[in-house]
Amino acid sequence: MNSSFNKKPIYRVIYDTIAEKIDSSTYKVGDALPSESEMEKMFQASRTPVRQALNKLESDGLIYRSQGKGSFVANRKPIGHWTTMTGFNHIYLKDWKKISARTIEVTKKMSPYYASLLEINSNEEMIHLKRIRTDEGEPVIYLEHFSHPDLSIEMFQKDPSFISIDQLLKDEKGIIFTTINEYIEAISADSQLAEHLQVDKGQSILKSTRVSYDNRSVPLDVTIIYLRSEKWKYAIEFNRRIQ
Repeated sequence: MNSSFNKKPIYRVIYDTIAEKIDSSTYKVGDALPSESEMEKMFQASRTPVRQALNKLESDGLIYRSQGKGSFVANRKPIGHWTTMTGFNHIYLKDWKKISARTIEVTKKMSPYYASLLEINSNEEMIHLKRIRTDEGEPVIYLEHFSHPDLSIEMFQKDPSFISIDQLLKDEKGIIFTTINEYIEAISADSQLAEHLQVDKGQSILKSTRVSYDNRSVPLDVTIIYLRSEKWKYAIEFNRRIQ
């Protein structure tokens, strides 16, 4: 039998190679793919099959493309239930595939104030996370978590690129947040926040403090969210049906 009948088209070789690297997390959510010219050299191919492969990767939801920036691995993780309940849902729903996250630090820490929000003893160590969430690779949210000491710290260390804590807890422990209290205020960025969010020190940003409870009304997580207000706007839509 002529082997040429079994040979893959070059665009399919490119597609399968990149798709496998995405599935194996060689390319992680938010990572930039090699440029088209780099792919031409890597696969010894012309521009046409490279673009065919990228078009199919995009149509299959594996990547997204940003004009002038290139191609990036798309976020295909579940959006998380709380996201559809917040004032930022309009942005999440529109650009979820472009959202990525990374954990900067996972430690244990004491804080009497956050311990009081979790309704535990002030001298107990909580799981403390520092994280960055990006939109098309640009930092737009800096987060800190103070999570209940009964939760496993290894769960947070396993996947530094997890997107939302409520989805992580649901997937790993079957825990579902049923109540969320959120408080929002405007603050000025100090030097640390300015560095994380790549803004000027003193720039106005939004701070949200969110306390999340499970179905037993036990608070399990306090998330402090710092947002670039020029990038993300808080909006609430209310519709009431009149009988």
